Amino acid sequence: MSRPTIAITKFVGVCSLGLLTGISFSTSYASVKSLLTLPSAPAAHRSFKNLMTNLEILTTPLTVITTFSLLTSYYLSPPSQKHPYLIFTSVIPLLSGVYSFAILSPKAARMEKLIRENGEKGVNGEELRNGMVEWESASWGITGMSGLAFAMGVVGIWGDGS
Repeated sequence: MSRPTIAITKFVGVCSLGLLTGISFSTSYASVKSLLTLPSAPAAHRSFKNLMTNLEILTTPLTVITTFSLLTSYYLSPPSQKHPYLIFTSVIPLLSGVYSFAILSPKAARMEKLIRENGEKGVNGEELRNGMVEWESASWGITGMSGLAFAMGVVGIWGDGS
């Protein structure tokens, strides 16, 4: 395959990974903290549920684009340019998705269960707050993984001269 095609797929993959990292960082750093300032537990729960939906809508396509474009770059590269960073940077977003499913989803489900059991008006605000803080601290794992992959991708592209 031609070198410009490979450079474009690497660039798209690393840019998508950068966006994924930025979304993860802003969610971990600012979004949940903002939700905790809302005056009532029902409002915080609705906003958190909306955040979770929007986060999934944004991160799923970016994960697919990142993985597909970086793996495509690896497979289209000539043997002398098949660098392992392309595999690492394409697999890490998938691992982040598994982490999200295995760690973050149960935490969000536990908050949903609180709402179902107590009704939206009767939920204990402290329990909901604790659940959101736990989710926020666990989401730093995704931010760390994405940030590591993004840094690896930037260094890899720079090293390739792409």
